[in-house]
Amino acid sequence: MGRIFKSLFLILRPKHWIKNLFIFAGPFFSLNFFVYDNIKKLSLGFICWCGISSATYIFNDIIDRKEDAFHTLKKRRPISSGLISTNLAWIVFILLSLFFFLIAFCIKTSFGYLILAYFLINLLYSLYLKHVFILDVMCISFGFILRVISGAMLINVGFSEWLIMCTLLLSLLLGFGKRQEEITSLEKVAMHHRRVLKDYDVGFLQHIPYVLVSSTIVCYMLYTVSQEAVRKFGTKNLIYTTVFVIYGLFRYVYVVNEKKKGADPTQIIFQDLPSVINILLWIMVSGFIIYLL
Repeated sequence: MGRIFKSLFLILRPKHWIKNLFIFAGPFFSLNFFVYDNIKKLSLGFICWCGISSATYIFNDIIDRKEDAFHTLKKRRPISSGLISTNLAWIVFILLSLFFFLIAFCIKTSFGYLILAYFLINLLYSLYLKHVFILDVMCISFGFILRVISGAMLINVGFSEWLIMCTLLLSLLLGFGKRQEEITSLEKVAMHHRRVLKDYDVGFLQHIPYVLVSSTIVCYMLYTVSQEAVRKFGTKNLIYTTVFVIYGLFRYVYVVNEKKKGADPTQIIFQDLPSVINILLWIMVSGFIIYLL
């Protein structure tokens, strides 16, 4: 029984809940983050995102259970390995979806619709869009953008177009990094695991990160010195946080190419100490400049 409960917990992919922290990005840069009511709403929103994203992971694992058998790590997942039956997985998927949709729409109707949009896009992704060259990665990126927008919408604050662009570029970098690691580590069985990998060329995937890294850095730098940011924060000092962004992006490319961890960006958060320290420093320094300086 204990093994079943553990397997049920694992199919939720709790390590991936860290992606839902993007919901706090807009509020953090809005100057309205440290308000009790806002924190309460955002916390509930974060929980909803965790529940709905877990439901989509379960759906994806059910659809991909045969293809995952060709992946060195994914074949150990509870559904693909047979520890959790398909019928039980469907039940958990339906219950999770209904429960967290109810909570999301109760919190705020517009927030619920954003959650629903994410949910439907991910179902389409699992069924078809993940097989479409480039569009497969863009679907993943759109999910991050919805997280950012939903956080701002929850507490009724605006969000910067610069923030959306930085989110788009960063999520594309993570997505293409995942494809790069998959095609290099799986080699001949790559197409059996993910059909779209036949359309990806190793050379293409090796060059894309540098374009996205450069674009993300420029986009972030322009945001920190934009009239919008200077007027809102009353300082130009946010430009100095660019050093953490540059290091973090370069570190990610290094980890993908040298340590072969790009297939699961969450591994970098949990296993690469320099990246963790850099992210924490960026948050602390940015918070100091925005709220205290």
